[in-house]
Amino acid sequence: MLGLKFRSAEVGDAEWMTESVNDPEVAKYLITVYPCTEHEGRDYIKERLEQEKHKWIIAEKDGEPAGSVTVSLGDGRTRHTAWLGIWVRRKHWRQGIGTALMKEAVRVAKELGIRRFMLGTFEGNERAIRLYKKFGFKTEAANKESVYLDGDWKDGYAMGLDLVPCEPCITKTDMPQRTKGSVPIKQLRSESLTVRQLMDKHLDEINRLQNCPESTKPTAKIPPITKEATKKWYEGLAVRKGSFCYGCFENQKLLGYARFSGERLPFVNVWVEEILVDVKAKPAATADSLVASLVGFFGRYGYHRMFGEIPETSQVIAESLEKHGFKKTGALKGYYFIDDHYVDALTYAYP
Repeated sequence: MLGLKFRSAEVGDAEWMTESVNDPEVAKYLITVYPCTEHEGRDYIKERLEQEKHKWIIAEKDGEPAGSVTVSLGDGRTRHTAWLGIWVRRKHWRQGIGTALMKEAVRVAKELGIRRFMLGTFEGNERAIRLYKKFGFKTEAANKESVYLDGDWKDGYAMGLDLVPCEPCITKTDMPQRTKGSVPIKQLRSESLTVRQLMDKHLDEINRLQNCPESTKPTAKIPPITKEATKKWYEGLAVRKGSFCYGCFENQKLLGYARFSGERLPFVNVWVEEILVDVKAKPAATADSLVASLVGFFGRYGYHRMFGEIPETSQVIAESLEKHGFKKTGALKGYYFIDDHYVDALTYAYP
């Protein structure tokens, strides 16, 4: 496009970005519903620029910033994926800026060796959805009533694009087998298991579990995980930030944990970020205890819905989710790379 140039984002972009994201029509689909000050925008840009996994590109039209696109690289078991975030200043709508930014994002992703491109969007954002579909993105999961927009609950969509085929994919013969027959939940639970908060004294147990090769592997990380990394993970839990974790113990041994977040408007949902279970130590009972605790938390504090994703190889967790009333809403294709195979991420919603 004549007069359009691309450059990397800078801290000095905070002023125009802050003005743009406070525009209600721009903010609506960015979900930046709360007033944002320039110093918050500046701090956010600094933080993102310090993280190598974020490639942040600004489009300038005739020397003026017109829009932004980010390519956020995965790591660990999702290192072949990237998530796309894109928006255009309102004054530059309908000028082809979005299309140009998408082309540049795809080019950068391919240059970085990304195999799968992912993005999230919402019902009602039809102009953006048409753009995504034009580039080949397909809807892979639909979460009903996941966001509150314009006075009503709207569905959220996860869309994916293969830049390079993700092969080999895991096959049914490679998959762990589900339990034959239906085992009543009350028979899965064990009186010897307790679900409680994590403490400083549990750091070694958390690290052991995170490095367990026989775990259900829903985390994006790949063992070995250092004790320093585990400590940072643990310190990221913060009630005031809505980040929580339940641990399932037998005496002092940690058999599994569930990390989750409680969001505020416009989401007001529980997001299950990670469920990790040692498959050699009462995995079914552990998974059931953790999922039951999540359902209890959800009901106790009045959230709207609960969402999460797990690798399709985590069959013991899938069984427990489904027995507690979670419904599968889709699958993110080839999202994880586990044991030399690309594995789908199954997405779930409750109720």
